[in-house]
Amino acid sequence: MNTLAKLLGATALACLLPMVAAAQDLPQTKLSVIGSPVNSPNWTNVLQPFWNETVPADSNGRVTANAVSMTDLGAKGPELMRLAASGVADIVAGSTTLISGELPENDSIDLAGLAQDIDTLQQIIDAYRPTLEERYRDRLGVVPLGFWPTGAQVLWCATPVEGLDDLAGKKVRVFSTTTSSLTAALGATPVTMAFNEVVPAMQRGVIDCAFTGSNSGNNAKWTDVSTHLVDLTVGWGVNFIVANSKTWDALDPAVQTFLREEVRTKLEPAGWEMARVATQQGIWCSVGDDRCEPEATAPRNLTKAGLKLVELTEAESARLREIVAEHVMPEFTQACGADCVTRWNETVGKVLDIQLTTAR
Repeated sequence: MNTLAKLLGATALACLLPMVAAAQDLPQTKLSVIGSPVNSPNWTNVLQPFWNETVPADSNGRVTANAVSMTDLGAKGPELMRLAASGVADIVAGSTTLISGELPENDSIDLAGLAQDIDTLQQIIDAYRPTLEERYRDRLGVVPLGFWPTGAQVLWCATPVEGLDDLAGKKVRVFSTTTSSLTAALGATPVTMAFNEVVPAMQRGVIDCAFTGSNSGNNAKWTDVSTHLVDLTVGWGVNFIVANSKTWDALDPAVQTFLREEVRTKLEPAGWEMARVATQQGIWCSVGDDRCEPEATAPRNLTKAGLKLVELTEAESARLREIVAEHVMPEFTQACGADCVTRWNETVGKVLDIQLTTAR
C-alpha cells in the first residue's frame, strides 16, 4: 500500500464512527465542482478521489458532487476564482499562483525562493491563513475551505544547464509574478504559459526551461523533452479550495460543518502528504535514482527517466537568498501595498523573523 493510501486509511478509521452518525442527519446535497488540470497529481491523487469517493462515502451518499477538471472545460487557470465568485461552480480548486492578479496577497504564502522546505511553508500558511480567508471573502466573494502545496517547484530544462549562471539568456516558463521576478533577476526571460502547453513549447524551442513540481512534470511527460533537472526550489504551487459565498451561505449548517471537517481531516492532510512524497520521488524517478518508487504516487505512477540532476552549490544558494531579498520581496511589497505588508510582517514576518519594508 502506498504512503498516500495509508494516510487516508488511518484518517478514515479515526473519524469513522462519528461521521457515520452525523451522515444520517445531513440533507441531500449536490454540488458542482471544478478542479485542477487532469494530468496533475492534485486531480488524480487528491481532488478526484475526495469528491468521487471520500465525500459520498462519509456522508452515506447524502453529499455528492459533479466534479470536473478545469482541463475538461478548457480553462487555463487564472479564471478559476472568477468562476467561483460568479457561481458558475459551487466549489472550485486551483493554484493560488495563477490568480495573484485577482489578489496580490495570494503571493504572500509562496514568495519565490523564500520557503526552501515544506515545514517552513506550513508555518507560513498557518500564520497568514486568517488574513487570506478574510481577503477571499471580502474581496473575491468566496469562502476559502483549505490550502495545501503541490510540491517543490523545480526547474526542467531542454538544454544543458550546470548552474545559475547558465540561465542567463534562457527563456523560462514561470508560474507566478514572484517567480517571474526571480527569473528575470537571474538574467533569464520569464514566459507565462499554461501547464499543458509546456511540452510542445519545449519541443519547438519556444522555451528552454520551465518551472513546475518534480512530480507534476514527471506525470506530464516533461521527462520526454527535458535533459536537465535543476533542484532549485522556487515555490510550492500552493492550492486553494473555495466555495461561492452565496452557495455556501445557503447550505444547511450541518453540511457546512461536514464539508469543513472533510477538507480539514481528509483533503488537506492528503494534499500535504502527497506534496512530501511526490517532491522527493518526483526528483528521484526523473533522474533515475535507485530510490525511485514509481508506485509511490499511485494511482498515477511516476516514470523512471535519466535526466541529469543539477544541485546548487553553497555559493549559488547564497546568491539565491540575495535575489529573494533584493528583487522578489521589493517587487512583492510594491504590488501588495502598505496594508498587505503590515499584515505580512505581523504574521509571516514574525514566524520567519523577516520584516518587509513598504515601497515608497
